[in-house]
Amino acid sequence: MARYKLTYFDFPGVAEKIRIAFRLGGIDFEDDRIDFARWPEFKARTPYGLLPLLSVDGNAPMTQSSAILRYIGRLTKLYPDDPEKALAVDEIIGLEEDFFRARSLPWFIGRNPVAHGHAANMPGEEAARMQSRLRSSMASNEIPRFLTFFEAKLAQSVTGYFCGDQPTLADCVAMATVHAFKTGAMDGVPLTIADPCPLLNAHYQRMVGMPSLRAHYGSNVGC
Repeated sequence: MARYKLTYFDFPGVAEKIRIAFRLGGIDFEDDRIDFARWPEFKARTPYGLLPLLSVDGNAPMTQSSAILRYIGRLTKLYPDDPEKALAVDEIIGLEEDFFRARSLPWFIGRNPVAHGHAANMPGEEAARMQSRLRSSMASNEIPRFLTFFEAKLAQSVTGYFCGDQPTLADCVAMATVHAFKTGAMDGVPLTIADPCPLLNAHYQRMVGMPSLRAHYGSNVGC
């Protein structure tokens, strides 16, 4: 049996959907979580200076979260063989990627202000105020808007899953997103921000109640 090692930071980020797919698909893996103190030294040994990484049987690691996700999906049948069904799953994966970029802007500005048009020596207090304003704006606008997109897709389903009558990678990415909100992984965003979406909340409870995911999360399932 192949040995899988997934390396990422010790928070959900873009790797949580992969962790969910591993667990849901019943594949054992090494969940290697690094802290930021190790990152500068570790970064120099990555192919592109980015995480996550996936190594198989100790071979050279592969990168890019969505590529890794689809790879695991093919191994576990969470990614359909049928092109039209795969397209439906890819739509939700792409929607989640757009959502992640939108809601991560305050964090990215804090980490790399120059890349976002701000001075490298921006005073810490000014950066904190800007991040706070952005988080507040997103919590009132962008995040609810994207959540309603997921809610609308579930409203079209008769099974409670996003694509078909069994969980797919689409369900993994949606669950990872809701879990991040419910467990406080997004600073400045209310834990209850997904509450106005009853179908999405029901989907989350259904997913987190599955034995493999219940074992993965334990009591860390949020409100």
